[in-house]
Amino acid sequence: KTYSKHAGLAHFVCFVVFIVLLMALPPVARAIEIDPELEEKFGADGITGYAIYFRAKANLSEAPKTGWKEQSEFVNKALQDTANQSQARVRSYLFNRRVPYRSLWKENIIIVDKSDRDTFQGLHYFSEIEAIRTGLKAEPKDSKKTEPANTTGATTTTNKP
Repeated sequence: KTYSKHAGLAHFVCFVVFIVLLMALPPVARAIEIDPELEEKFGADGITGYAIYFRAKANLSEAPKTGWKEQSEFVNKALQDTANQSQARVRSYLFNRRVPYRSLWKENIIIVDKSDRDTFQGLHYFSEIEAIRTGLKAEPKDSKKTEPANTTGATTTTNKP
């Protein structure tokens, strides 16, 4: 009887330790969709541009049902707030690596004008990123250019080294 009592206690302790370890591990990050064409572009020059798409989407369900001006202001603020929150860490990462980029709050996208492979690889660890794709090279209408020293967390920013 003593053996079975101790074995049951040992099993219980192992179970509790297992649960605690599971809780201590970081959650499994969702995979980031990476455009396969980017690997080819990095292989050719070692430097290329790309678009970073973020998972967060603005909640527009609370938009007022009154006039178009109120709706427009609500939607713009919601889109800007969502982009500011979801892009903050990535913008900081790119800024610190002196990578030129443009932040587009309406689409919640960052356009990287050019970066090296190391910077690109580092982006794979940001769970807030949904996809990294080629494209979107045109200057957007809602993009505002700013030098790095003047960057204050604006929702649309261009960072140039």
